[in-house]
Amino acid sequence: MEHLKLNFGDIEQSSILYYDREVDVACVSICQQLKINNMPDYDSENFYVLEGNTFRKKKIGNENRLDKEEKIFDNSLIEKFRNNQHSALFVFKGEVLSGVVHFADYNQTTVLRAIQDDVLTFERKMREYLFLKNFRNEDMIQYFKNRAEQSERSRSYFQSRIRQLERREDEINQLGEFQGFTLKDLLEFANDTQPESIFPYGKIEFQGKSFYESTLVNSLRNLAMHGQNPVEIDEETSVYSIESLEYLFKALKTLETFTYRIEKLIANHTDYRSSVVMENQSKLQIIHKHNPKALRYFIGL
Repeated sequence: MEHLKLNFGDIEQSSILYYDREVDVACVSICQQLKINNMPDYDSENFYVLEGNTFRKKKIGNENRLDKEEKIFDNSLIEKFRNNQHSALFVFKGEVLSGVVHFADYNQTTVLRAIQDDVLTFERKMREYLFLKNFRNEDMIQYFKNRAEQSERSRSYFQSRIRQLERREDEINQLGEFQGFTLKDLLEFANDTQPESIFPYGKIEFQGKSFYESTLVNSLRNLAMHGQNPVEIDEETSVYSIESLEYLFKALKTLETFTYRIEKLIANHTDYRSSVVMENQSKLQIIHKHNPKALRYFIGL
């Protein structure tokens, strides 16, 4: 998955502002503006912590050090960021400081682009799996009609969706199966299929609240498609919220689990397996007939 490939070299701030005693007042002002309380020394070994209006020199240790090649979505990082909510962490290439990172840097376009790629990959696989299970657009529309009849609370929503789909019927038919439906639609339909769910999910307890797993995944789609910052500013404190970073990590872990599940379901499906067997047999026959040129072609030699 694309987001799992990202390392701190991808999001670090490489234009480093070092603490300098000669311009101490400017350093205090910068920390106040950025809402951080530390700046690195020139020597790649120490840093300065702002306490009140005074900087105090400290040694860079494992608690505030990151490696340039370290993956940014390792779960162990949450605690490190929690302990440094108002501090920049120092990114090293070997023993030389290469940049600084605050958890607000998870809002960079590079991160959003990777999340978007992963969400779209999962969404395409959901459509593929529904098609393999012999569901089509009309099944989804009938599902909407059933949902509209089941409860008054959701009736107006699903009736509105049905009217929208009817107006776009020709366009949707040209696009292909399930292209006119959102990820939320696909997940709810797959969870509610009868007589048994073909892609079940449940609720989890997180941050003192109860969430459907699908809600976490859908929230990733919304933030990626609309360019929203995953790490939010707390309205009361006006500083970045570590809870929003925790939510991002949890949502991405759920997306990862969902993606691996759907890939396995597709790979184990009889029709998909048959297509793989047929393609492989065709390649083997061509290789046998035209070896070694065909062999080099198929395995990329």
